[in-house]
Amino acid sequence: MDSTAGWMGTILRVDLSRKTFTETATRDYAERFIGGRGIAAKVYWDEVSPDVGAFDPENPLILMTGPLCGTGAVGGSRWVVAGKSPLMHPDQYGMTNLGGTMGPAIKAAGYDGMVITGRSDTPACLVVDEGRVTFDDAGPLWGLETQVALQRLKGRYGKTSQSLTIGPAGENLVRLAVAVGEQGASCGSGFGAVMGSKNLKAVVVRGSGRVRIAHPNDLKDVNARIRSLIGEKFLSDPNIEGIELVRRASCSGCPAGCPRGLYKHDTGTEEYLKNCQSTYVYYTWDRLFYNGEPTTNPFLVTSLCNRLGLCTQEMSNIFRLLNLCREEGVDLGGFDVSRMGSLDFAENLLRSMSSRTGFGNILARGTIRAAQALGPDAEALLERFVTPSGFHAHEYSPRYFVTNGVFYATEATSPLNHLHEIIFPLMKWVMWYATDGTMNPFSTDVMRAMARRFWGIPDAADFTSYVGKGPVAKLIQDRNFAKENLVVCDFLYPMLIALGAEDFLGEPDLESRLLSAVTGTDVSEAAYYRTGERVFNLQRAIQGCEGRCGRKDDVLNEVNFTEGLEVDEGFFGIWNPDFMVPGPGGEIVSRKGAVVDREQFTRMMDDYYSARGWDVVSGLQKRDTLIDLDLGDIVSDLETRGLVCKE
Repeated sequence: MDSTAGWMGTILRVDLSRKTFTETATRDYAERFIGGRGIAAKVYWDEVSPDVGAFDPENPLILMTGPLCGTGAVGGSRWVVAGKSPLMHPDQYGMTNLGGTMGPAIKAAGYDGMVITGRSDTPACLVVDEGRVTFDDAGPLWGLETQVALQRLKGRYGKTSQSLTIGPAGENLVRLAVAVGEQGASCGSGFGAVMGSKNLKAVVVRGSGRVRIAHPNDLKDVNARIRSLIGEKFLSDPNIEGIELVRRASCSGCPAGCPRGLYKHDTGTEEYLKNCQSTYVYYTWDRLFYNGEPTTNPFLVTSLCNRLGLCTQEMSNIFRLLNLCREEGVDLGGFDVSRMGSLDFAENLLRSMSSRTGFGNILARGTIRAAQALGPDAEALLERFVTPSGFHAHEYSPRYFVTNGVFYATEATSPLNHLHEIIFPLMKWVMWYATDGTMNPFSTDVMRAMARRFWGIPDAADFTSYVGKGPVAKLIQDRNFAKENLVVCDFLYPMLIALGAEDFLGEPDLESRLLSAVTGTDVSEAAYYRTGERVFNLQRAIQGCEGRCGRKDDVLNEVNFTEGLEVDEGFFGIWNPDFMVPGPGGEIVSRKGAVVDREQFTRMMDDYYSARGWDVVSGLQKRDTLIDLDLGDIVSDLETRGLVCKE
């Protein structure tokens, strides 16, 4: 690939312990792994021993952009953070992606990414300014909440600087701590605590460099096509009382019409929100406590999570654990949950967690570790809603959406991107079904046409059948890993639905066309997916080295096989309480009361392993498959560990 277009050509490596830095060439990674998730995984494979703990100085904090970042490609300014995650159980490789303004700023400063190791002996800010690296004193910033810290950093380093910072939760090594950037950017998987373990209060970047684009006119044409396919923008504001929109806040340089915005509360508090999970972290409990009467409190709870630096996704799991303990009579050591749902309960709990005081110190370990500390009765409740590695297991349940079973079984990190490829078109379909087509044109026939175009067969849109779903799941995973190599927006790509198209369908080659235009290398749709398959297999190898070994660990929570689906608290529960989905031949059927069929799930996994070129019995990768994917350099290590099937 032409390393002078799309990439800046250099990755910055920083040692906080020694206060030194070096540089390596991006081209050493880019041809095979593109950027983002791919390069981050390769750096991790090369440099992180399975024995390294998340809070050890040797654990790298990897910040990585992709070749589209900073080019003006629609939806292309996102970036990833990776390393060993303290939130996952046990400590293991984790990755998260985020938007905002930091990704393009890293490129403008002259780098495609940063690999930060070591531990500063005092609180520090890592400042990267036009290739000049300094380690500034962060003592005056230590203890500040994220929004205040961002304001101080802007005042210190100027309006053109961009920052990623932690709050009190990260400083105190709370395992669910996030790092927060400007315009509401947030990275999960506990990487805020990793920054805290390094005494790293903030990373600040500034620069004026530009990314070279190989074919600017081609990029302009693809961008125009994407905008035309998007069609009319449906900008849905959060359903929260007492707030008003101040302004829209799309990621840097993105004209895609994202509904994310800056909102102002009646109290004057301002917060960046999008109409998704993070906005509603306290919504359910607020409604229960106030007997269904709407309050403005959910906004304030989300805002406090962000300011303290606590992951809202993990807080949803913690609130659910506390509620289940209350319902099942599990002893919480005298901790009173009777006022859960009130604002004072949330504020006290969040502050005690971020400071690691009282009962909050137990919850600061994350849902799984907290339940283990509370005893076997609490730990038994995890089966209902948390995967073995620590992510939610109840959202978009495999009992409802069969294909999702593969994603939950095989992905140790969050499978949300994969789940979204199934869920987003179904959300549109549900709106069509629930309103007799008046609110959305995405009918069952359109759904089946989309399934043929993006998933290979129209019967992939039969959400009652397991037949053919293994290869479909493999294709979805490959595409979404390729997407995070670029890195592009999950809410926009792949563009399955296009209200601006006559047939309401998007085009699956948009991402590969963007990559070709920016880098000057002709990348086909199939070659683009191949990069995702390569990185998925690399991540599988990492997981094997860290203890997740093949089929025996590719499991679903038992509740999926034993308890029928009855309640959905989210979007589908509101609009589709009978769990209707397209079934055989486009017939509309109900999934209410459904469980995952154990034998059919096993056959689906057989088909999945076969499609991947892995050993069907063990679920281990095959030597020849890895070599065919240009991963021959990892084979010998895997063979030494007994993690490769030799045929």
